[in-house]
Amino acid sequence: MNIAENPTKIIPIRASSLSDLFDCPARWEAKNLLNKRMPAGARTRLGTAIHEAVTQWDHMHLIGETVSTEECSEILHQQIWQPNEEVDWADLDQNSAESIGHALVNKYITQIAPTQKFIGVEVRCESLILADLGIELTGTIDRIYENDEGELGIGDIKTGKTSVGSDGVVKTSGHTPQMGIYTVLAAHALQESVTAPARIYGLTTAKTDKGQHVGIGEIESPAEVLLGTEEEPGLLHHATKILKHGTFYGNSKSMLCNEKFCPAFATCKFRK
Repeated sequence: MNIAENPTKIIPIRASSLSDLFDCPARWEAKNLLNKRMPAGARTRLGTAIHEAVTQWDHMHLIGETVSTEECSEILHQQIWQPNEEVDWADLDQNSAESIGHALVNKYITQIAPTQKFIGVEVRCESLILADLGIELTGTIDRIYENDEGELGIGDIKTGKTSVGSDGVVKTSGHTPQMGIYTVLAAHALQESVTAPARIYGLTTAKTDKGQHVGIGEIESPAEVLLGTEEEPGLLHHATKILKHGTFYGNSKSMLCNEKFCPAFATCKFRK
């Protein structure tokens, strides 16, 4: 698909994919335009399983219904042992994944969820077309919260080996583009200002309890970074240039430049 041949085309961008576009446009094109697929990594699947389990907890609390940790554990088990996608378990076996998942779900339930006032859980937003940029923003927002001052903000659950440091600091770098889109979508859906910092709910998927850290990190004004100003164009303007010109160059220095993560790796001319 050559976008450059049709400059008037509105291009959909999923919030979760925008960081990929900046990290390696060639990988983004392979996954999002050419629809190339590969098996999910074990830790990616573990992250999905944890996400589904804690979402059940937060959703039931939001609507005022009771929910047990056993119910969440069952969801975790099903997501790991009966996934709806092909998974490469080479780096982490399913028993270990389930054990890590149980520990982190319990930490989320006891250490993160009680500190948050969620007003939205898994909020599916209508797409937002920015005609002047020629793009359509899409995405599902993990959480919308209200802070002590009554301001609304968005939250996103992130899992991984380095999501939270041993000092408890949550990794927020690289997440601003995605959080910016979620903030814009939330404001559009709610027809209200979303001005509180975006929150990252981080969970480190280490194999031992000592390394399984959880925490909350914040990103100030992600929408401003995304949209920019007349004097300083934001990230979306830069994304539009890549898309409209069809300049899907590769980044061989990317940490994800690996056959496990990139469906274009085998044929990529940029890594040679």
